[in-house]
Amino acid sequence: MKFLNMAATTALILAAQVSQADTQQAELRQELDSLFLQDKIYRIQESDLNIREDLGESWIDNDKQHELSVIQDALDQLGKLMLGTYVIDDSSVFTTSLDEEITSGRQEYRILRDAHPKGHQCVNASFNVNNNAIFPNGSFLGSSANHNAVIRYSSASNTPQVDSIRDVRGGAIKVSVGDQNHDFVMLTSETFPTDNAEQFTNLVKVARVSNCINIIPDNEDSNDGFLGSIFGPIYDFNQRVLAVAQCIGNSELSILDLPGIVGAGIRFVDLQNSSEIESVFDKSFFGVAPYAYNDQVFKFEMSKADCENSNPESLGLNSSEETANRGLESNIQRVLSAGNACYDLNVISRPSDLTNKQAIETHTKTWDDMSYQNLPRTKVASVVVSQLEESTNIDPVSCDEMQFNPGNTLDNIKPLGSLNRARALVYESLSDFRKETNAYLRQQ
Repeated sequence: MKFLNMAATTALILAAQVSQADTQQAELRQELDSLFLQDKIYRIQESDLNIREDLGESWIDNDKQHELSVIQDALDQLGKLMLGTYVIDDSSVFTTSLDEEITSGRQEYRILRDAHPKGHQCVNASFNVNNNAIFPNGSFLGSSANHNAVIRYSSASNTPQVDSIRDVRGGAIKVSVGDQNHDFVMLTSETFPTDNAEQFTNLVKVARVSNCINIIPDNEDSNDGFLGSIFGPIYDFNQRVLAVAQCIGNSELSILDLPGIVGAGIRFVDLQNSSEIESVFDKSFFGVAPYAYNDQVFKFEMSKADCENSNPESLGLNSSEETANRGLESNIQRVLSAGNACYDLNVISRPSDLTNKQAIETHTKTWDDMSYQNLPRTKVASVVVSQLEESTNIDPVSCDEMQFNPGNTLDNIKPLGSLNRARALVYESLSDFRKETNAYLRQQ
């Protein structure tokens, strides 16, 4: 009995110990949260939100105040997720092209982007608008004109991973028109795992739990010495159980949300698993959420096209690129070192047989899937990705600092739907949060 009491006491003492490094990391995350995140949450006001009811938009649960709280919660959850994905010596962030910046001694701790943190490369492009029947002459997408653009290719996983793992890829375009910009934020997936910002926020909470569990440190001292060799396994198990419970508690997950979270999680995994490992030049990219120009509702998509001057290099992944940690980056550099690559930017008009909820607020299914109509694509622009030139190449850090936002539009083109409303506000706030936080960390 004495031995059991001593064992229990020793286990409790061991379980109460927390490594100094872990404590310092937790305190730093709390400091950054307090300094740079919390004020941005409550900076988002009800006046920042508006909808086009005449086009079919509606608030989440038909309650504007509820949607505001959802967006504030989304910003809070994503910010905390970013603070949980920190750079350490064995971090998987080293599969990105930011290695030199992170390991140079200027910054040993860096928070990553909230969306698509692994950037493969930013490239220059020409965005050439064609006259078309969708947009009137004199409008941004209706008048024949050539504009400079930048495309950022990326992967969706919130923790960067090697390119030989299936993942949804991103292709975000920033078009410069005079001193203004228009952003197209697109994915290789035609659908999204959730239909609105509230469902997405619950999915982020799950990501926070997963990320929190992944960064629970192993106790290197628990097996030292005689008592450690006996009670170390008890301590390790107890510490991990307590840490996992704390991760779940901190995420603010509700058991009432579990059915929806499970469905969204399954869709998220399915989207990743169905993503072929291909060159970005063999992919089509889709604007999952709709937009409006005046009274017209439509979606964007970008498809592979032939260039006037063909590239002598094969655009597809070669055998070494298929298995490399940065195979997509290597492919981009190989292809664009030899010539251009091209896409068509197309518009799909809203089908007339869909309800407002289907057309505006449903992102887990495509318009093609829901409509009985044949949906034609109208080409509105050609996108020519420029051959790489050393004097104009965009370096990885500058690429990582770029912000792409579906709310950053020209000519009264308006993003529609709950996801777009949330992304427009949250992306801007999180971009400021990331830049301010990383600038602060560089000074430490």
